[in-house]
Amino acid sequence: MRIWVTGLGVISPLARGAGPTMDRLLAGDRAIGPLTLFHLAGSRVDIAAEVKDLRVDEVAPPGEEEGWSRADAMSVLAAREALAQAGVDPRRAPVDLILGGTTAGMFETETPLAELSREFLPVMGARHGEPTTPQVPHGAVPHLQRMLSHPLSSTADHVSAALGPFGQVRSLCSACSGGANAILLGAAWIRAGRSRCVIAGGVDGLCRLTFTGFGALSALSPEPCRPFDRRRSGLNLGEAAAFLVLEPEASARARGARPLVELRGWAVGAEAHHITNPEGAGETAARVMRQALDRAGLAPADLDYVNAHGTATPLNDAMETAALRRCLGAEADRIPVSSVKGQIGHTLAAAGAIEAAITAMAITRGVMPPTLGLEEVDPACQLVHLTAPRHGRIRAAMSESFGFGGTDTVLVLTELDAFPAPVSPPPRGVVVTAAATVGPLGVLGAEGTLAYLEAGPAPQPGPIAFTAADHLDVARARRLDRAGRLTTVAIARALAESRLPLEGDAASRIGAVVGSAFGSIDGSTAFMRRVYDKGPKLASPADFPNLVPSSPVGHASIYLGLRGPVLATSDLEATAESAIVTAAELIEAGEAEAMFAGSAEEASLMIERCLGPVCSGITDRGARSEGAAVLLLEAEDHAAARGASVLAKVLWWGSWRGTAAPACLAGAPGPGPGSEVILGREDERMHGVLTGSPWAEVPRRRVAPRAGDHEGAGGFAAAAAAAAIAAGTIESALLLGVAPDRGYALLLARAR
Repeated sequence: MRIWVTGLGVISPLARGAGPTMDRLLAGDRAIGPLTLFHLAGSRVDIAAEVKDLRVDEVAPPGEEEGWSRADAMSVLAAREALAQAGVDPRRAPVDLILGGTTAGMFETETPLAELSREFLPVMGARHGEPTTPQVPHGAVPHLQRMLSHPLSSTADHVSAALGPFGQVRSLCSACSGGANAILLGAAWIRAGRSRCVIAGGVDGLCRLTFTGFGALSALSPEPCRPFDRRRSGLNLGEAAAFLVLEPEASARARGARPLVELRGWAVGAEAHHITNPEGAGETAARVMRQALDRAGLAPADLDYVNAHGTATPLNDAMETAALRRCLGAEADRIPVSSVKGQIGHTLAAAGAIEAAITAMAITRGVMPPTLGLEEVDPACQLVHLTAPRHGRIRAAMSESFGFGGTDTVLVLTELDAFPAPVSPPPRGVVVTAAATVGPLGVLGAEGTLAYLEAGPAPQPGPIAFTAADHLDVARARRLDRAGRLTTVAIARALAESRLPLEGDAASRIGAVVGSAFGSIDGSTAFMRRVYDKGPKLASPADFPNLVPSSPVGHASIYLGLRGPVLATSDLEATAESAIVTAAELIEAGEAEAMFAGSAEEASLMIERCLGPVCSGITDRGARSEGAAVLLLEAEDHAAARGASVLAKVLWWGSWRGTAAPACLAGAPGPGPGSEVILGREDERMHGVLTGSPWAEVPRRRVAPRAGDHEGAGGFAAAAAAAAIAAGTIESALLLGVAPDRGYALLLARAR
């Protein structure tokens, strides 16, 4: 199956529009200049690549501007352009949306959150002492609408509202490779037959938190950056949004689409090395490059251009050069390489998407953009660097992205019909081979999680009794925050139960998708409070990496040695189900042999009293707890080959937006004897989803409140359901994760 790119949309610091952005890149224009969006007194660096003249109120629906962010506005503008070029209207034909990001509405909410945290401070320490029931402070009321823009999933929500309806919608994070992984997941959906049209991309806006954090890491250059140059001293931050419309060739031809290029190959892998520093020898990056070429059915001799990650940091550029030479061999002395970050800065999660769009335009125009700022090539970065545009046919090109935590992603794009059609592997079956929870009842494997389905008292709200030193090497885990420790212990428990081998090449096909509804709110607000109170020079370089939404799963990957796909998802109360579905999709499409999947949620008064009620629309929930839960999903043939014990088979899964829940559930197999609906939380929305479906009269059980009342309760439900099926107490279980205007459903059944 060929996958065509039929539309591109770009909002960059250089221009609005994919074509104008490419024109200015080729003209040698540079968007890096004085930072005007905000000012941080005492900062060593005051330059960035801003999107100028962006007015959120011109994009947001009238009356809703307060709840929209710059990231939302950029995304809507870029996605609208991509859909228009493709000639696709989601109101008339099914279209799915995948968006990668890291900041969402952080620019809009970082200051009010810091202010709110000051007002919460007298009660935030009371969790271990006297019970308290603080209310949202009176002064916070003007900020509440603004909080709607904070969750990572909010940008996809606003794109959906402005341009949809979309069928499936997914929000994911793998830091600076987020946009590339959105495109990869879109390709996986199409190859598996789960979608006929996907708009996928990434976005990130500038904000004080990332600007200060990268400064604390000494990663920012006070001057326009110099990728691959001997004198390079760091990166420049930028902001952007970019989307690609992907379609299978047959569907695109049937509607008369005009394709631009073919998305032919892709691969993702984790370095399991360090949360910020790349693996020096570039072994993992080279492996991912080779895997992307293999999936494309191409060899290095077929490549004519590489769009490099090229951040201009000393470590990244040397690593990327080493990886390219490992992968390309002698062809590295022929294939031109360039990085556009010297002109538009590092746009974080948007980088993988905007650079894929630029690579596509390079192929269609037959011209490669230069690396601006490169004057004297570092001896450690010897490649065929372009310091001026070069015209020539590009049959195939690679676009590379590397993120915090070492998540490396490579996309391969080609001319139309330049090579024979690639062979698509058949979809793979998915089974559950382990489960684990870290919650009020302790650290439990699958069998122990059955207790969450039994009657019992609700736990005390707040942090659970959990001592990381009982489960982790304290020295190796010293940089992990609480979410990282909860995640790592949960995965480690499931790993021990599964006896899954991680030696050698096996680890390169084993990954993890673990999400969080809101990310590290307490950590982010404490970080920004310190910046506001003490100045940016006292920002902690150790704390900043933990504020990226994908850091908990990234830390787990590093600690345990998982080298397959590693990323996070976010979808409010349905985050755990979103992660499990995403992991199943990656296995089904052949991207991994096994994936740990679930969510980790920390106890937080900021979430409990502010973000949770505002973003979920439910204001009468009790005090919030915490916990982590994961399933180990495995390709059915892989589990059989190693003789693994199977807890349950993943018989079906689906997701929906808006009012499409009945249609989604109509595609699920019906219940039989011994079927149950097992839920994390339960509210009126659950009843509304089930009403009228064959599952409406099936017995229901829930794990909350015994598992604690938090957004990750769906992960506990999934673990308990798999355990109940394995124990023979039920035959099948329908799992539901429902949040405002969206939901996920999975059907687990006894393996036959």
